[in-house]
Amino acid sequence: MDATLMIIIGVGVVIVVAILFFALHGKDAPEDESEEKTPGENSGSSGLGHTRIRQVLSGDDLQDTMKAEETELLTKYTAGSGEGIQEVEKLLEGDPNNVDLLDWLAFMYYSNNDIDKAISTYKRALSIKSDNENQHYYLGNSYYKKNMTEEAKKSWSEVIRLKPSSKIAKNAQERIDFLKSQGK
Repeated sequence: MDATLMIIIGVGVVIVVAILFFALHGKDAPEDESEEKTPGENSGSSGLGHTRIRQVLSGDDLQDTMKAEETELLTKYTAGSGEGIQEVEKLLEGDPNNVDLLDWLAFMYYSNNDIDKAISTYKRALSIKSDNENQHYYLGNSYYKKNMTEEAKKSWSEVIRLKPSSKIAKNAQERIDFLKSQGK
């Protein structure tokens, strides 16, 4: 079997798994968390896990060396359930600088309203790789949830600096504009 055929089969398997996962869970997920409600609205966590799962399944921002069991654990995560946090923390003990696991753990904390831990974990991931616009965006969201508006604006401004024409930068600008319209 040549390499091209193996790649095609591998991509097909990932697509089938993703389709089955979303079909079984019966939820439509937004393209990214930035499609959640704007600041000031009651923003829940439904659909957030599906977004990050899509990112895992697509391989975006994931290290090539991520172990199969890590991927399986992350694709089983349900936002807000609290499940899997201890497992990811344990995985990080063996690989403390794994930015992808740190990103997942921060997201898990965020979706379980453990915002202080989310902030510290996003900051830890960004100290290793500072140019991740998604982590800056979610760090800003975390700051916003703690009513730390200046810090939130700084994080969202960093998103705009890093990827000025991206959808996530547009969302970050909307959040900054919202805060300004509120006098914050």
